[in-house]
Amino acid sequence: MISVIIPTLNEEETIGACLASLAAQSIPRETYEIIVVDGGSTDQTCSIAAECADRVVLQERDGIGGARGDGANAARGEILVFTDADTCHPSDWLAAIRDALTTGGYDVCTGPVHFYNQTTRSAIIRGWRQCYLLLHPFGFYWLIGSNFAVTREMYHRAGGHRDISILEDYDLSLRLAEAGARCTYDPCISVSTSARRLKGIIPYTGIYLTGFYHYHITKSEEHLLHYPQPRTITLQRFTGTRDLKEARKKISAAWCELILNGPRFD
Repeated sequence: MISVIIPTLNEEETIGACLASLAAQSIPRETYEIIVVDGGSTDQTCSIAAECADRVVLQERDGIGGARGDGANAARGEILVFTDADTCHPSDWLAAIRDALTTGGYDVCTGPVHFYNQTTRSAIIRGWRQCYLLLHPFGFYWLIGSNFAVTREMYHRAGGHRDISILEDYDLSLRLAEAGARCTYDPCISVSTSARRLKGIIPYTGIYLTGFYHYHITKSEEHLLHYPQPRTITLQRFTGTRDLKEARKKISAAWCELILNGPRFD
C-alpha cells in the first residue's frame, strides 16, 4: 500500500486539480490511499477533498512539518509519499515511486519539481534548486516537500517530521542522511507545482536566510515554526559584522561536516 499525504489550508483553488491528477494514476486505485491533512480551512477545501481523498483528517500538530507528520501517523501504507495541494502529478508518478522503493531497493526517492506558471522568479528558483544536484555525489539529497517518498520504516527511524514550518524538508533530509537512508533522484519522478508563493526573490531569499540562521545558529524551533513573512523580515543580531562572520563560520562548518563525513549512498 502507498499512502499519499497532502497538507492543506484554504486550498480550494488548487486541491481539485491535485486530487484529479492523483486519481488518474496508472497503478490500480486500490493499491494507494490519499490522505488530506487540513489545518483549519475556512473555505471549501475539505468538501472538495472529501470527494476524492480516502480520508480528510484534522491537523493536530503544529506547522507544515506537523501536518505531514499527522498524515504519516494516519497512513496505512508501507510507502509514504509527500506532496502539496498546489501540485499536479503525471499518471506514472506513483508507479515510478513504487519501482524505486521496491524493486529499486532505495529507502527514499525524489525527482524534479517544475513550475507550471513560469515567471522570471520561478526560473531563478528552479535554477537555484538545480544546485542541489551537486550534493548527490556526497550522499546528500535535499528533498522538496512537494515531491518525495520514503519507506515507513526509514521515515520513523529518522524521527519523521518535526513541528516546524520552514526548512522542514531540509531538516528531514539531514536526519535521513544521518540514519543511513539509501536515496535516489529519478527524472521520471517529476511534478508540476505553482509559483504563486514566490512573491519576490529578495523576500524569498530573506526568509530562507533567516531560516538557516535559526536552524544552524540559534537552533530555535519557535523561529522555525513561526517564521517572518516577507514584509516583516528582520535579521535581528544577524545584521552585525561580528554576527555575520560567526554565522558564516558555523554554517560553513556544518556543511563541511555533512559533505566530508556524511554517508554516501550510490
